[in-house]
Amino acid sequence: MSQFKPWWQYLLDLAMGAITKGQLAQAGAGPQALSTAVTVAVPLPSGFKAHQPPAGISESRDLADCHPELARRYLALKAGFEALTGRQLFLTCTWRSAARQQELYRIGRRGLPGEKTVTQMDGVTKRSRHMVYPSEAVDVCVDIDPGPGKHPVWDRMAYAPLGPLAAAQGLVWGGAWRMDDYPHIELPAGVV
Repeated sequence: MSQFKPWWQYLLDLAMGAITKGQLAQAGAGPQALSTAVTVAVPLPSGFKAHQPPAGISESRDLADCHPELARRYLALKAGFEALTGRQLFLTCTWRSAARQQELYRIGRRGLPGEKTVTQMDGVTKRSRHMVYPSEAVDVCVDIDPGPGKHPVWDRMAYAPLGPLAAAQGLVWGGAWRMDDYPHIELPAGVV
């Protein structure tokens, strides 16, 4: 470990499982930092809290489980989408566990009639950007009715505005991929 890291970087490493509490103490962390290390959230100078993936669930729909840059860009994209189409977007997935990714990978590969493949990422050899924590990808749904409640629509044309809006925010849209994934938006690889 480098001796030039600020103390909060060691806490982040601890929260992400990169070091142990003992290594944190050896790095020179004081009692306050060590007591903070037992909590789940780690405050960073940016104000963002890096914490561990949600315990006991296989999938999150919470924007707080996203990389802060993705959250910022997504909110701008969402506002642009509503202004352009009059329809709202809502999150269907932010962070996803490896087990849930593997479960989704099996869909379309079980030989069930009418079942379509939903992902090319098996969660083992090919990892989804949803599996990184904080998540570097979100899945959305278009709400066809702007009134109360959520009324999802899965028509591809309803998702078409996401392409140019995502590009304007510097995001990657899954609808442009060979195996199109219209509801998927992610950070480009160089951002994180």
